[in-house]
Amino acid sequence: MNVTINCGYITDEESLHKIFAKYLQLPQYYGNNLDALYDCLTTMPAPSTITLYNVQSMLDNLGSYGRAALNLIEQAERENPGRLTVNVLS
Repeated sequence: MNVTINCGYITDEESLHKIFAKYLQLPQYYGNNLDALYDCLTTMPAPSTITLYNVQSMLDNLGSYGRAALNLIEQAERENPGRLTVNVLS
């Protein structure tokens, strides 16, 4: 799976989870929180590449929650070498 997410559309916590759930095709039972996002990212069924752009916009809109989300996405990549690749673009 190769996914590109425009983080400029992420304006609050709800939109972050809605956009990630849609583009990553997360399961219906996805919990709409950072722990659930981490769990889904670390158990991706196939090798996946996620490209995030306009990340600074997300960070500006979400503050510490946005930084926490970005940190956990990068941590999930480190936990899944070869299965999850994350490209972060400004």
